Formats: sequence, C-alpha cells, structure tokens
Amino acid sequence: MSARDPVALRICLLLVRLAARIVPKPDRELWEREWDAELRYRWSPRARISRRGEMHMVRRSFGAVVDAAWLRRQFTLDADVVHDATHGVRMLVKAPGFTLVALLVFATGIGATTAIASLADALLLRKLQIPETERVVTLWERNRATGVGHEDVAPGNAIDWVTRSASFAAAAALEPWSLDFTPPGGEPEVLSTARVSAGFFNVLGVTMLHGRGFLPQEFTKGNDRVVVLSYGLWKERFGGDPAVVDRAVPLDNASYTVVGVMRPGIDLRLFDKRQEPRAFTPKYFEAYEARIRGTGYWNVMARLKPAVSLEQARQELDVLSAQLALQYPASNRNTVAELIPIRDHLAGSLRGLLPILLGAAGLLLLVACANVANLLLARGSSRGREFAVRKALGAGRGRLIRQMLAESVLLATIGGALGLVLAKWSLQAIGALRPLDVAGADAITLDGRVAAIALGLSMLAAVVAGVAPAWQLSRPGAARALREGASSAGSRRIRGALVVVEVCLALLLAVGAGLLVRSFREIQRVDPGFSRPQVMALQVFAYDRQDTPQKKAAFFEQSIEKLRSLPGVAAVGAVSAMPFIEANMNIRSALAIDGRPASVPGDDPMIYTTIVAGDYFRAMNIPLERGRLIDSSDRAASRKVALITRSAARKFWPGSDPIGAKVKVRFAGTMIESEVVGIVGDARHEALDRPGRPEMFLPHPQAPFGAMTFVVRTQAGSPTTMQMLKQQVWALDPQQAFYRTATLDELVTRTLVGRRFSVMLLTGFGVAALLLAAAGLYGVMSFSTSQRSREFGVRVALGARPSDILSMVVGEGLRLAAAGIVCGIIIAVWLTRLLSGLLFGVTAMDPLTFGAVSGAILVVSAVSCYLPARRAVHSDPLIALKAN
Repeated sequence: MSARDPVALRICLLLVRLAARIVPKPDRELWEREWDAELRYRWSPRARISRRGEMHMVRRSFGAVVDAAWLRRQFTLDADVVHDATHGVRMLVKAPGFTLVALLVFATGIGATTAIASLADALLLRKLQIPETERVVTLWERNRATGVGHEDVAPGNAIDWVTRSASFAAAAALEPWSLDFTPPGGEPEVLSTARVSAGFFNVLGVTMLHGRGFLPQEFTKGNDRVVVLSYGLWKERFGGDPAVVDRAVPLDNASYTVVGVMRPGIDLRLFDKRQEPRAFTPKYFEAYEARIRGTGYWNVMARLKPAVSLEQARQELDVLSAQLALQYPASNRNTVAELIPIRDHLAGSLRGLLPILLGAAGLLLLVACANVANLLLARGSSRGREFAVRKALGAGRGRLIRQMLAESVLLATIGGALGLVLAKWSLQAIGALRPLDVAGADAITLDGRVAAIALGLSMLAAVVAGVAPAWQLSRPGAARALREGASSAGSRRIRGALVVVEVCLALLLAVGAGLLVRSFREIQRVDPGFSRPQVMALQVFAYDRQDTPQKKAAFFEQSIEKLRSLPGVAAVGAVSAMPFIEANMNIRSALAIDGRPASVPGDDPMIYTTIVAGDYFRAMNIPLERGRLIDSSDRAASRKVALITRSAARKFWPGSDPIGAKVKVRFAGTMIESEVVGIVGDARHEALDRPGRPEMFLPHPQAPFGAMTFVVRTQAGSPTTMQMLKQQVWALDPQQAFYRTATLDELVTRTLVGRRFSVMLLTGFGVAALLLAAAGLYGVMSFSTSQRSREFGVRVALGARPSDILSMVVGEGLRLAAAGIVCGIIIAVWLTRLLSGLLFGVTAMDPLTFGAVSGAILVVSAVSCYLPARRAVHSDPLIALKAN
C-alpha cells in the first residue's frame, strides 16, 4: 500500500487486510494478492476510461435490450423471488416431516390468535347499528358491600337517577315481560317481551323495517295494546308478511295491534342481558313504582349529552347514589349506580376476559415462532453441503438470508391458510361454549378484515421465526462448521435460549389455565343448599285468567295435586323465587319485628320475601333446622305463619331464638303479619359463588301470587317427563303457557357456562403451548445428539456407560427446562394477579397449582429429552466414528 494511492483505494485495501484474518492461513496470501491486484486495476485511470467507454457503447447499442432483460427478470418467472420460492418449495417437499410439524405449529399459533382477535373485533371494535354508539350507556345497580354489580335497577332508583341527573340527553327504561301466545293448532307459548318507556327506540336510534314505533298517547293506560315485532318473530310466526302491520293478534287473552316490525341485524340482547326480547310493548308508569327500592327489575339505557364524558356522568351518579343512601338507608345503604357503555354491556362477561385471552393468544403465537425458529436451526444442520456449494458459486450472505426467509414465508403462508380454517372451527366452538350474556357470540364469523390481519400475522411470524436462523446459518464459517459436523457455541446458545423462552411462555399459560381449572373444581364442590338430581321446574305467570286471590290459590293447589298424582313423583311444590332461574321474583321487603323499637321511616331492615306452596322444601331437599315446615294446615283463614333462613336468623335475631317471633312485611302492596314457626337452611339463588341470603317464606294460601314455579322431584327411574307435567297443568287451564321449563341440574349448570368457557379456552392455550414447548425441546435435543454422535462414540469407546450418556443428555435438556420454569414462575407471580377476579376458592399465587404445573413441565421435558438420548445411547460407536 503506497502513500500515493488514493484515499478510497487505501481504505479498501485496509478492509481486505482485515477480512483476510478469517481466511485459513494456507490461502491467506493468495487471497490478499488477488484482491490487491483487482482493486488496483479497478482504480487505475485506464480501467475507468475503459468502463466509461464500454458503458457508453452498451447504452447506445444494447440499452433497450438490457432494460428489457432487467424488466423480464423482475416481473416474470425468471425473477429472483420466483427462484427463491421454487427452491423453497423443493426443499420443503424433500423434508416432509419437518414441513408438517412446522405447518402445524404455525397453524396452531395463527389460528388461536385469529379466533380471539375475531372475537375481540366483533365485540369491542366492530361498528354497531346504533348512531353515536360511544354516547349510549346502560345503567345498573352495584352492591358496594358484596361487590356484585350489573344488577337490574329498582324503579324508584332509576327514576331518581335519571330525573336528577344533568348528564343525559335522553333516557328510557325497559321492563322484561312476557305475553302468552297460542298459534293456531299449536301449544300455548310465552313470547319473551319487553315493555319500554317513551323514547326508548329514539335513545338507541332504532328504526323500523315496516310500520312505526310507539306514539306518545300509547304510553297511557288503556292505549297500550300495541306491539312492535322483532324481525325474527315476524319471519317465524307471520311468514314475513308486510301486511301484518295494523293487524290484530291475540296475546294474553287480549287483542294487540301490530304497529311495526324492527329491522334485521339488531342484536336484541342489547336490551336485556338475560334473554332476547321478541316483541315490544309500551310501558306506562304506575304511581307506586316510584316507591319501589331494593327490588330491581328494570333495565335502563341513556344517551349522554354531547359535552358530557363517561367519567363525568359516573361522578355525578356517585353523588346521587350517596344522596339516596342517606334518604333511604334500608334499601340504598350499599347501592350505587353503575354506568356501563353499550359496547361493554354487549361483551358481557367476556369484557374482562378478552384482554387475558388476547394476551394468551399472543403468548401462544410467540411460542409457535420460537418453535419454528428452533426447527429451522435444527434443519440447517443437514444443509451444510448446500450452503457451502451456494457460497462457492458466489452467493453472498444476503442471498442466503433471503432464501431462508423465503422458505419461512412459504411455511407461514400455508400455515396461515390452515390457521384460518382452524380459527373458523374455533369460532364455531366458541359459539357453542359462549357465556349466555354475550350478545351475538354464536354468530361471529371471519370476515375480510380479520383474514387480512391473519395473513399479516403470518408474515410477521415468518420474519420473527426465520430471521434468527437465517442470520445464524448464513454467517461466515457456518457452512464449513455444518459440513464438518460441528456446532458452534453461539448456535447452541441461540437454540437453548429459544427453548428457555418456549418453556417460560408455556408455564405462564399453563399456570393461568391451572388456576382456572382449580377454581372451577372448587365452585363445583359448593353446596347450593338443595339437592339437584331428579328435580324439574316449570315456571308460569298465572295473572290473566287467575285474576283474583282465590282463583290463584285454587289454581296452584289443584295443579300441585294433579302433578302429585303422576307415577314416580316423590314431592311437588311451588315457589315464587326459584333458585337459578332467569326470570326470578327476587322481592325485598321492609321487615318489622314485634317488640322492637320502631325504625326510623325508610331505615327498616330489608329481607327477601318468597311465597311457597305444597311440599316445596321436600321437593328441593332443603333441610329444616328448627321448628316446623309450612304444610297443608296453613290456610288463608288460619294463623299466619312464616319460615326464615339460617342467614336471616343470624342477621335479625343474633344470639336469640326467632321461633315464635311476630314479624310484618309488605308484599304486593299488602301488609302481612306472621309468626316465625321454623328455620330452614340457606339456598344459593343467583350463582354458586354467592352466599345464601336472608329470606322469609310465606304460605301461598295466605299470600296468593301469580308468578310461581312448579318444582317436581321424581324417584330414580321414574317415567315422568316434562311433557307429562305440562299436560297435567293444561288439564286445568288449556291456555296456560310455560315461561321456562328445565331440570334443576340445567339451571345450575347454566350459571357455570361463563367459567367453563374461560377454563376451556385458557386450558386449550396452555396444553397447546406445553406441547409446542415439548416439541421444541425434542427438536433441540434431537439435533444436539445427532451433532454429537462422534463425541458419544468416543466416550463409549473410552468406557462410558450408556446410563452416563443418557443422564448427560437428559440433564442438559432438563437444565434448559428448569431455567424456563424459574423465569416463568417469576413472571407468573406478577401476571396471575390479572386473573384474581375470575378465581374462586384459590389465590392467584396458589402453590399447589404452581408446583403441579412445574412438575408437569419437567416430566414432559424429561420425556422429550429421553427419546433422542435413548437413540444416541443405542447407536453403534464404531459406525458413529466412521461416519464422522
């Protein structure tokens, strides 16, 4: 190198000297001389003149041909990308086992992520058919003492919250209702209906397909016999006939005029969190409703004023709730208003679970990417000769990286397509397992946007999974190392790190799933306070034809006798508040106890008041703890009696005996004075994770009520069916419809659907991640043992026992798994707190779950390491030494 050489030439020569350090010594001098001569010639004036002349001639004579050739190479089958793809396909076909495993891994990660993303998109992002959706909110009650929220609103509270608030531009109430309908030649049925206040459809911006909404004068008593049909009911019962508008239809033994038909595509679960209304009627307000507190049965919706934010509205309602708590301490002491946006209400119980599911899906996708990266690294061990030949023919590092990325993109493209199929199946399974308060989850499908996102995720996963192996296997000297059967320490470290990451992520998902599984088992073991098997429930609303107290009492007494006469029936009763049934008559009344100082008006203790008939407690197998049960001697003209639950006895008579106490409650507008004659066990009503409640039971003959549920316990092997029970009631009243019929097992199981849904999804993620981690560890150990066959042969030749080789290989794999477990536990201790709201009976840091999951991962890891280790132990050392 001369000082007269140009600066740029000297820099290039210096770089050549540095690069020569990686060339083996025998070839280093020749390599330096060749590059020195080449660079000096390229930098000489004659070469520059020659190049300029040549390029000028080419541009003049062959420019068009060169440009055309370049274009043909870039935009035809002769393009580099086409060559890369074609070569990639050939290489994948030559390794069917690797290709199949990689495709399944990609499909699992992409399919799970896409399914959950579709669910989140439909419930949280997709546009609703409601104008200015962000301003529409739902209003509920929350019990501050128990933390239970999203409960129906008591009419008095709803009226005060809406009329005193300055945050709402409009508000309306919905009262779940039902109308009896008997189609020509068919059985009587109940139409799930909603009575809505004025402006309800305007609050939501709902328009009609045919006809109109309700007129102002139709919200008055006597003018309310009009009905708006849902699109589904219109198509199912009226054949989609537009002429049904202005037609009279018989409902509840009265004539109602159809004034409108709603548009399709509106999810009617927006209006009622328990079930889908199929028809709407106007609701007029009774004066007494403003006094009802403590018993909620309204759904309330409102539209915020343009300048009012959700947080401002919540703060104002907190102030109003505090004012009502001071004004009505007995009913409102722990009651606060809960404001939920309409979209969050639509998501139901998935509202808090979706972020967790999205996180789980993302972790599973990361596990899949790490697994494919490990598979690509392991497969590179068999391609040493290929990389050496390609480098010898002039392929640079960038070319090799592009080729390997092309193969991973091919895998991701095909795996993404398979993932879309898996996502579609997963959404169908989600539709079958969905929580019952999630609107439209059974109709969620993949659309173009979600498919595009899935393909984008596939490409991203391809880059993430392929870039590390491509960089590692294309580095200088990698081809020689692979060709000679060696494995660099850097490559081993990368593969080991990927295994640690896989095991760590798998433990996170498995611990989350384990906590939910334990929680689900704990809640299934809860004693509901009654016996579930062999019990059937039939709910009726006997108001219209049984329009006097005497008729109601006679109808239920005679119906119970008819049901009791069936063969195999052990006990029959009826109750107004049936545990776990949807349309429950949960009525709270002010309790006055004789002999105690009168309470301050509005500060009377509240107790749930329930009406029972027949052998209800025997039918439910609710135990009698003290005193006696209500029986047939408790008639309308006899002494008024009552039963209370164990919770009521502890709350209202602490340290004293309530038997014989005189109490007063107001029920259905009538003050009833009774004597406590017995104490029964607590029964859970709404959910297994909620305790029994203070409750008082009154005999039906002494407090006739129209909304009752027949409870029938049959003997084992009884031939009695639900249809036979219906026939017995129809023998007394052929027009009586049944609002709900189910076994008690079905009613209880229904409340666990949401928990079962989250358990099954997260368990699926955990199992998939565990299997992927096991596959990754197996691939790494299999690759490692194949690379070390010469070493094992030497060890065996020098006297090593097979058990020594086996323990060495398994120990290496278990060390990687243990490192992943330790990292996973550290992260899980922090992350599992997000599951606290979904757990019951276990803590987020449950040591049994952490220990069981860690042990399971170690066992799976040991098996994954044992199989390749066993293969290495049983190989012939002489063959291994000759092969290398």
